[in-house]
Amino acid sequence: MGGGLDGSQAPLEYARLTGSGGGCPLSDGHAFGAGSFPLRLRRSPRAKRLRLIVRADGVECVLPVICPERLAHDFIAQHRDWLLRKFREAVARTAPRRFWQEAAATGDLHFPLQGIPTRFSLRDSPSSRMRLSYDGEALLLQLPSPALDAAARIEQAVFAWARAWLGERAGAIVDRHAPHIAGQPRRIRIKRMRTRWGSCGAGNDINLNWLLIAVPPAVLEYVVVHELCHIRHRDHSARFWGLVAAHCPDFQQARGWLKAEGGSLLHRFGSDS
Repeated sequence: MGGGLDGSQAPLEYARLTGSGGGCPLSDGHAFGAGSFPLRLRRSPRAKRLRLIVRADGVECVLPVICPERLAHDFIAQHRDWLLRKFREAVARTAPRRFWQEAAATGDLHFPLQGIPTRFSLRDSPSSRMRLSYDGEALLLQLPSPALDAAARIEQAVFAWARAWLGERAGAIVDRHAPHIAGQPRRIRIKRMRTRWGSCGAGNDINLNWLLIAVPPAVLEYVVVHELCHIRHRDHSARFWGLVAAHCPDFQQARGWLKAEGGSLLHRFGSDS
């Protein structure tokens, strides 16, 4: 934050030049396990070096035709931690898409609203417009049928609803704390954010991740207070944390919740953009 509360992402491919060696027969499509990610070795007559490619369905190591298999194993072992991290990131990028696709297919799932698993159901809409409602216990989305690209439309409907719902709650927190911290921010924006929960811009705009609808109320309050404190202190100095503690005494518990649960929320429901 202000700064930001971050995850990370990085390139998905890594290659290294290798020397040639004695041949070792290895058929295309040979697969074996490597820790916690699927791995496939494939020889290519066009390959001039060992190459590692990371996708959501596993890791592929491409070998030159004349290259000892042991070099591939050594290469993989050398970069195993990097591969595991990249594989998890690749899987994470597909997770949001899978959730909305499953919602479109089944019409009945659970979405974590304010940290509580909340039933999320789809119903055919009698009109051409989508409508999302919440009765205090369940979310109901009325969707025109048949709906082209239903998964994308479901995600868009939930995002639009979340912007209004979260904006109202975040605004109330700002009104309660801002006069005692650094005054009102210029504006509050609810956005798709891949790796941050919030940020404070140079013009005192506060940006909040729309997925804060999924965190407990105390965690939302901490994130908003955190960003308000950045209007006054543009760092994470002792003075900054002292100001956070003065207005959010239980902030350490909220930070702990984000560290323990936040990553899985971003992975499961976060945006590719």
